[in-house]
Amino acid sequence: MPSRSGREHAQPLYPTEVWECTNEDCPCWMRKGLTFEEQPKCPMCGSEMMPGERMLPRVSDKEPR
Repeated sequence: MPSRSGREHAQPLYPTEVWECTNEDCPCWMRKGLTFEEQPKCPMCGSEMMPGERMLPRVSDKEPR
């Protein structure tokens, strides 16, 4: 988030489990901890999703460390 001086504060990034769309033309991904299905379909194109990992900031203190 930008500060008053216009510079962004760097947030620490953590390895985070995600679901990634298998369709090469679709950029969709979502955090595993925020999905309701065991094996979700892509909400944008309907393709299968596969597990992956991204470096992301935590969204809450309840997220696994």
